[in-house]
Amino acid sequence: MKSTCLALLAAETEAEVNALIAATSEMTDSANWRPLDGRETNFNITSNQASDGGKALTELMTNMVDAVLLKHAHLQRIDPKSADAPQTMYAAVDRLIRNLRGGKLVNLDPRDPWLRDFAQKNLVIGIAGAKSKSDGLPSYTFVDNGEGQDPDRFETTFLSLSAGNKKSTPFVQGKFNMGSSGVLRYCGRKWYKLIVSRRFDGSGPWGWTLMRRRPGDGDAMPIAEYFVMPDGRIPRFELDYLYPLGLRDGRRYEGVHLSTGTAIKLYDYQVGSKFLSFKGSRDALNENLVETILPFRILDLRQTPDPKRGGDRALGVDPRPFYGMEFLLLNSHGEDGADEDGEAAGTGHIFVGRFSDPVLGEVSIGAIGLKRDLPGWLRPQNSNSRVFHTVNGQVQFKQSRGYLSQSCGFPALKDRVVVVVDASNLRFAAHNEVWKGDREHISSTLDGERYLNLVTRTIRESEALKDFQKRVAADELDRAARTEGNNLFQKLLDRDPTLAGLLSSRDPTIRAPGGGPSILANAVPCEGLYSPTFLHLDDRFAAGLDVPIDRGRALTGKTDAENGYLQRADNRGSLIVDEVIRQRFTVREHLKDGRLSVHFVPAEDVAVGDAFMIRLGLFDRGMPEAIYTAETTLRIVAAHEEVESREPATKKETKAKHAGEADDGATHSMPRFMLLTRDGREIDGNPTERWPDGYNEHDGADVIDLGGGETLYKINYDNAYHLRYRMTQRSLVGREVVTEKFILGMRILLLGYEHAVRSLRKGAERSEIGEFLDEFRRMAARGAASTVLALAENLPRIVDTSSISSEDSE
Repeated sequence: MKSTCLALLAAETEAEVNALIAATSEMTDSANWRPLDGRETNFNITSNQASDGGKALTELMTNMVDAVLLKHAHLQRIDPKSADAPQTMYAAVDRLIRNLRGGKLVNLDPRDPWLRDFAQKNLVIGIAGAKSKSDGLPSYTFVDNGEGQDPDRFETTFLSLSAGNKKSTPFVQGKFNMGSSGVLRYCGRKWYKLIVSRRFDGSGPWGWTLMRRRPGDGDAMPIAEYFVMPDGRIPRFELDYLYPLGLRDGRRYEGVHLSTGTAIKLYDYQVGSKFLSFKGSRDALNENLVETILPFRILDLRQTPDPKRGGDRALGVDPRPFYGMEFLLLNSHGEDGADEDGEAAGTGHIFVGRFSDPVLGEVSIGAIGLKRDLPGWLRPQNSNSRVFHTVNGQVQFKQSRGYLSQSCGFPALKDRVVVVVDASNLRFAAHNEVWKGDREHISSTLDGERYLNLVTRTIRESEALKDFQKRVAADELDRAARTEGNNLFQKLLDRDPTLAGLLSSRDPTIRAPGGGPSILANAVPCEGLYSPTFLHLDDRFAAGLDVPIDRGRALTGKTDAENGYLQRADNRGSLIVDEVIRQRFTVREHLKDGRLSVHFVPAEDVAVGDAFMIRLGLFDRGMPEAIYTAETTLRIVAAHEEVESREPATKKETKAKHAGEADDGATHSMPRFMLLTRDGREIDGNPTERWPDGYNEHDGADVIDLGGGETLYKINYDNAYHLRYRMTQRSLVGREVVTEKFILGMRILLLGYEHAVRSLRKGAERSEIGEFLDEFRRMAARGAASTVLALAENLPRIVDTSSISSEDSE
């Protein structure tokens, strides 16, 4: 059966596999096909996994990494299930593969040759077959130089859904027996998936089998099955080297071969029509793997040979590295200095916060700041995801731009950060309670809701994100500043004071006067030290801290540790809190610019009157010893309703009026605006921005919520209605008047819309409309743009005040 296996490896389409089955007598006999996991009712598991083809592929990639780590543990004579084994994937990388100072690929220079060499020899994905929807669907071949399996163990490993082979191995991720079968329903109509493997020590032959959907009535419950020989054994053969990838001309690709390990091939794979291109294939993986743990190599075998370029390109192979979302955002993926995929989109890491909980375990939250020009796969029309919950780099759950904007209070950051919630250190029991079986959703259990609530509070409290939002808002307002922009608006406000009710009733938190210095320019980052030298609580905590039984309170203090101290991969710093405290409190910690904030929320078994002596400490491996604060006391006090001080409206208005008098009458915040054009050209010497992706001549404006009550209107100068009215004017002055009417009218109409939105959201902090605010704003701006000039130009002519007055007098 060796020839049949090698022919299946060379096949690129479902149709070719059909023909090979028809030509092989053993494979045409239904008696030689067994149901996956030994049961006819396996569809409930094979179908209840990844919800799209891209997510399912990352499950296979996770298994490949596990296989490589396990092989290296065996080679170093370490029992993977023993106490001597590494306890995390990151520790396993440092100890078994290469010391990456915390097991993080992102710590390496992207040009480090080890990344390429290791991937080419150990973790490769080959893409062949169709390149476009009209041509069909591509095939994917996954090749790992890992542990491999003996043919007699296929049924308890590759072909098992419930054996739990890795559940006692602490440093692997694929413990749920789901990654191998989750891809089946995306493999064309027939679910063809080829598995070829040999144990890493070469002690046995190659084994192989083909999986498929059982032929028969299309309306019957699908059954996944696999091929065996007539004697019931997995097919096997002897071969020194396996070449699992082929070129377009039918020759084998010599750059990847195995003497042991595993190759898995998926035929007519449905990764999604927009992901059929090579770049699209990588984009499909980005959202589901924040980090790959080990480096991968992706080879597009569908290219036209280019002898001038030499190497793989001369063979028609386009090779690219793949190291996960984090690495991609912080580095170009081009190799050897070649910037093939553009500049890095990220600006650096941001430590958001961390919490530990007696029930859940520990969760660390970080973010990657993004430049204004987002990479294509993260643009709103392609992806709405901004918050990624991960376990060992693999995404388990995603939350949207609307969640970051509305629930967390960072509207200006919904397209300027990617937030990564690292849940790798949840307790084992918590993993089972928090994640649903498909590992794409949160379970609506007590622990699931507790987890989501703590994550949201930790993000919302982050001083680092608050500061970043202020800087982003300042930058946007600076870009929009126009010295003459508010003259007409001020005159309109003077004539109709009722419009003031639509404006912010306070001076803007962030002012960016035209021509003035940007807050970004004045911001001086706090450098801090790699290892801190002091930690002092604020003086007010010397007598202790009263913590209400129903909510938390924070101890705050000063230190000289750098901002990333508690999250960096290399020699991560630790906050020392006595274990008794961690067992009795949920602890949330933030560190920014030398300010440490540690929030304590009592657990259910804590009672009023309890008191806990506490001191906080910081430590990392670069310090001779830990540093500590002075000791203080946490006292549990009775619950009480938080009384919010509310001043009567008249007092607020009086204060605003007095503040305004002291500020030359500027009692309201004027809304900033700037212009959008089709090509980004300047208008009257003023800078503009190019249309966002998906924009056209019917759009009216892009409304940007900058947080803190600030809104920026980006008005579409190239709106078809505006340009049509301009063309009706013969003089340049007349055309400029039309433009000023258009801009002013759009600002007034959009102010009314924003006022309505604010009113709607006052009573519901997490309004259900939050996810759709951007769409609502865009529709409102479209409607306003189509009518504003018709009203401005024609109403004064149609409605004649003198004729109305004469009618009233009769």
